[in-house]
Amino acid sequence: MKIILSYCHALIAVVLILSSCSEDDKGPNQGPNEIPLKADAGVDQTVAPYTIVTLDGSASTGPVGNVNYQWIINNNPGNVSLTAVDGKNEKVTFEPKINGIYSFTLRITSGTNFSEASVKVTVTGALTLSGTLSKSTTLIDVDPDPSMPDYIITGDLTIPDGVTLSYGFDQNSVITIKAANNTGIIIKTGGKLSSIAGSNHRFTADTGWKGILVDGGTIDISQLTRIEKAGASVFEGQTEPAAVTFTGVLPIIGRLSSVFFESSPSYDILVKSSVNSANGIINNNLFSNVKPIKAPIDFVNKIGTNQFGTYDYVHLVPSGAGTIDALTGGASFNFGNGIKYFIDGDFTSGSDIIIANATLLMKSGVGLLAQKGLQISNSTIKGLSGANWKGIAFAAASRQLVISNTTIEGAGSDVFNTGFFTSSVKAAIYFSFGNTSYLSNATIVNSGGYGVYNESASDYVDIKSTSFSGTTLPAIRTRIDLVNATIANADNTFTMPTGVAAVEVHVPNSTVSPSATWRSLGGSNYYLFSGNAYLSSGSWSLVPGVNLKFKAGKTLYIQQGNFTAIGTALAPITFDSEAGTAGSWAGIHVQTTTKFEFCQIKNGGEVAILKNGVTPATELANLVFDYGGGVTTNTFKNNTVSGSGGYGILVEAGRQNPDALNVANNNTFPPSSNTSGDVIIK
Repeated sequence: MKIILSYCHALIAVVLILSSCSEDDKGPNQGPNEIPLKADAGVDQTVAPYTIVTLDGSASTGPVGNVNYQWIINNNPGNVSLTAVDGKNEKVTFEPKINGIYSFTLRITSGTNFSEASVKVTVTGALTLSGTLSKSTTLIDVDPDPSMPDYIITGDLTIPDGVTLSYGFDQNSVITIKAANNTGIIIKTGGKLSSIAGSNHRFTADTGWKGILVDGGTIDISQLTRIEKAGASVFEGQTEPAAVTFTGVLPIIGRLSSVFFESSPSYDILVKSSVNSANGIINNNLFSNVKPIKAPIDFVNKIGTNQFGTYDYVHLVPSGAGTIDALTGGASFNFGNGIKYFIDGDFTSGSDIIIANATLLMKSGVGLLAQKGLQISNSTIKGLSGANWKGIAFAAASRQLVISNTTIEGAGSDVFNTGFFTSSVKAAIYFSFGNTSYLSNATIVNSGGYGVYNESASDYVDIKSTSFSGTTLPAIRTRIDLVNATIANADNTFTMPTGVAAVEVHVPNSTVSPSATWRSLGGSNYYLFSGNAYLSSGSWSLVPGVNLKFKAGKTLYIQQGNFTAIGTALAPITFDSEAGTAGSWAGIHVQTTTKFEFCQIKNGGEVAILKNGVTPATELANLVFDYGGGVTTNTFKNNTVSGSGGYGILVEAGRQNPDALNVANNNTFPPSSNTSGDVIIK
């Protein structure tokens, strides 16, 4: 036998000729009684791929022992080669792996005479896959038509330990795998599903299929793979359908990129256990479902930059209240890439959190407790479908809370109670302790409690250019000695419900004093003192437009240091009760140098002020001057004193007189406004 390969450049074809002759070949002359030379290539055939095909020319006729057989391949879509049977070229075989029409010519010769016959073999159909693979297999492109399946999964296909199912033999491969309804692919621990080369591969079905269950195994796919109509039914032992499900012991993602999920009736990706993969491994995919991913919250870093189309959110499930979610190796939880996330439970973080250019949709009643650093920028955090949620609690020693250009909406629905951390009040942001923190260019809307509540005795949140609106309780609550650091600028805005203070001032005891300069809160917004306030040292200044209000029975004690309250005619400084009615707080007790100019002091004299906390003042009054300094240093002019339950001003015996009634000082006492009279000097 001899094999002749010839390349016809004019036809751009490859011709393979198999020829043979009998041992007693006598040359070209054919006797008159010999059988006529006539080629017979057999009947046309239709077979499935990977079928051993026999071309049979044994029915050909010619001189006995004097016939050469040559098989010529005319059309060869699968690049097959022919093998002679038993060394005789009357019959040859080949194994087509690619669908298409294969055509052949049988040429028989005797001397100078020849005869030819043609035959074609049509290879069509898809290979079936089911059961458990016994060895590693690479799926090639069986049908050149990408709309036709190359393989059909007829029952659940399991890839066991030590076995790899690969697809895409070369860069031209386009593999289509069609799954029958209610079937799927299961990748067990040690098994692997991998794409090699090619593009536009498809896993599809007529109406729907289970999808891919990575049960401790490895998935490593890319190459523009399309997963269509998967997640239509549930794998045995699973409770939720998904196109790709990760479960079992530490399943592995080698690659999951450039995958197009199409027409998934459930989640595109469902993660039920911890996954072994690099961060950002879910990358450059196109998701189809309105809920494309559901996973534990520690999966968030695996999600890189993808296209989500029209979707509701990525569904993340924390471990819940009382359980800390933390990442290994000092990693941070990263929420970003413009993704919307649904946080389905209380999230207590034992790792840093970074939220940048993201939307967090919180389940009703849940909250975020940060026990490490928390940075939020250019984001929105709100309840899912307008639900109310607990808010953000920060309790992280030596760490910072930094929030900028972010909206926090509908928080403050409840207190935190994890078993190891409890907040005392409801707030959108509950600051328990930490390093100096920052809130800037933010918006806090419709808190069911406070906007920002600072519980710390020494740490504070620097709040700048932030808008508060609709908070049920005051927008800010902080200690008296931290007010200036908390509100260092007058660029915050407050739109408060009627009767709700913008800032609640906490005074822990008489030794903790205000300091520096307090800013106006804008319009009629005010600072509310829930207890007695004490200036016991240092200097305290109020700028024009500052409004101070006090709870019933409470007193402002100006004991030592320097106090300056200088307003303007258009922006006076006010001292009033929370109720705003005559005689509804104790008033102001002055024992040091003060300057009151363009102030409105009203509605004091509810009870007698206790001088030094022990001795009652001799009269009820809005102001009790009890400073015994040798030189008159108090300034009191251009003020209005009204609504006292006793006198407007009481000057105790032997104490400095601010000369309030001097016409030159231009003070105003509205007629009959102060119950007992305007000024009394003992």
